[in-house]
Amino acid sequence: MKPWLLLLFTWCLPLTAAASHQWAGIDLCAVYKDALPPGLTIESLPEPKSSGADLLQQYCTQCHNLPGPNRHTASEWGDVTSKMFMLMDVSNRFGGLNGEVDTMQSHDQKALQSYLERHATQSMVEHPPNPHWMTRLWVLLPFLLLMGVGMLRWWKR
Repeated sequence: MKPWLLLLFTWCLPLTAAASHQWAGIDLCAVYKDALPPGLTIESLPEPKSSGADLLQQYCTQCHNLPGPNRHTASEWGDVTSKMFMLMDVSNRFGGLNGEVDTMQSHDQKALQSYLERHATQSMVEHPPNPHWMTRLWVLLPFLLLMGVGMLRWWKR
């Protein structure tokens, strides 16, 4: 096979960009917890005297540095907090890397979630809806057919 054809084929493959809290099944915030800004204090948070800021300081710093609410978008905070609440519960019951941690009551979880979403960063990129797999296949079909014909011609040489 000609190298330029292989390069063209791999360059044209549709790939998704990893832009979320997890990448390849790894919680990046947990792996790089020192990457959270070490100098962030409760006074530097938005609404520092609110119950949301207090809850953030009280519970989130049990495992890592204080995260700013603008670290994620409002939709991302939903996923992040649900995972963190589950990790807190598991660590409370069984112990974890940071030992036993305190868990939050459901009304505190809702208050923290509301605080984080209220002060979350705004998404700078509009993500179009993910098309159905049949739509993707329909768009790629001419390309795949041409590649198949080319590969067949190359094979029969």
